[in-house]
Amino acid sequence: MLKTKNVFRALAWGMVTMGVIMGAVFPLFVMLFGVAEATAFSTLFMMATLVAGFAVGILNYFLASKIVRPRLRRLSEGMKEVSEVMDQAAFTGDWSGCDPAVCLLTEQDEGELGAVAGSYNALLYALHDAHQIESQIRHFTQTLSSSLELNELGDQALTLLQEIATAQGGAIVMDRQGEWKLLVSHGLAQPDRVADSELFQVRQGEAIVRRIVLPPGVTVDAVLTHFVPADVILAPIMHHGLVLGWVVLASSTTFPDRVPRLLPMLMQGLGLALNNALMHDDLQRVAALDPLTNVYNRRFGMKRLDEELSRAARNKTPLALMMLDLDHFKRINDTFGHLSGDKVLVRMTNVTREMLREGDILLRYGGEEFVVVLPGASLQDAREVAERIRFAISHSPVDVGDHALTVTASIGVSAISGSRTVSSEELITMADKRLYAAKAAGRNRVIYEGIA
Repeated sequence: MLKTKNVFRALAWGMVTMGVIMGAVFPLFVMLFGVAEATAFSTLFMMATLVAGFAVGILNYFLASKIVRPRLRRLSEGMKEVSEVMDQAAFTGDWSGCDPAVCLLTEQDEGELGAVAGSYNALLYALHDAHQIESQIRHFTQTLSSSLELNELGDQALTLLQEIATAQGGAIVMDRQGEWKLLVSHGLAQPDRVADSELFQVRQGEAIVRRIVLPPGVTVDAVLTHFVPADVILAPIMHHGLVLGWVVLASSTTFPDRVPRLLPMLMQGLGLALNNALMHDDLQRVAALDPLTNVYNRRFGMKRLDEELSRAARNKTPLALMMLDLDHFKRINDTFGHLSGDKVLVRMTNVTREMLREGDILLRYGGEEFVVVLPGASLQDAREVAERIRFAISHSPVDVGDHALTVTASIGVSAISGSRTVSSEELITMADKRLYAAKAAGRNRVIYEGIA
């Protein structure tokens, strides 16, 4: 074997050498057909056979060059072009030049050249798919890092996951205080059944991507009809080995093979983002709550009051506000101590909260004074709620040592009808005046006034 780095040079030397050798042995071959030895080994005949062998070698090399070299050059130029595009794309981010539709090589040869072209095209497809996956992961991670609000983050994540997996329906279920709660769902009919399912009751070691059957009654809500999904994937959301939740994806057709392989990589970014959102949610909740009574503190509660006033002005709807103050609370602290006073405050807060609707706002304004915001409530509505709260507090004794301590509250109520805009300070000032009027009138009563 000739040692040269140029294949065609080696091919040329090999063919010429083979032609010369064939020319050299040709006289022996013709002697088998009766040619006289003197003729076969004559100088003229020997020269003729050597020249013929050399010419055949040159001709074979020329034919090989004309047939094989252009195809190899086309393969080489295609690979070089893709290499240059990839080098540019690494800096510009434009990978359109690496699209197989642009760089694909067509080779009709059924032998090795065809196999080389096929391998090149397969490599091109693999690079294209790898870049698409990398782009999807990067876009997914960047999108998740843009939000710390848990519900917004869940909605964005599920939307992207459904796009990547081409799923018609999906849900994210989170572990909240030991219970599975539905964070967000898209396209699922009766998604609450998913959260109530035993699908998620698995041990840590079994928390892997798997295909499942949805609970009975759960269907995919398509544009025109409901249908039972043909393929469902369940993927755990992990962070530092702990399962934070699960992603459920449902499709009317079988998911591509790449989806179950891609999901674990996406779940890593989702786990980190959800953990950050949960921490942010906890910090926001702690910053917004009064540590003793677990209701809104004054700073955050006043912010919520401003938001509700803006909404009422926008929608021209009524809004009511109560100022609530425990009667003779200083006497309770002086007689039974501050720990007993704290116990009374907690009890009063729980009783008040039980009287309120889900959208009502309770905040600790300061000391034993509380504010209740009732969006959409008229003055008469607020008066009725205030009377119920006053009655409930006075009939909810607090055990303090050996004593069953009866506590009462005075309440001032103010309200707007929606026909004018007022500030939070005006509304509170009006309720505060009614509160002091209730105190002056003998306590344990409700006094109210509206702002036209």
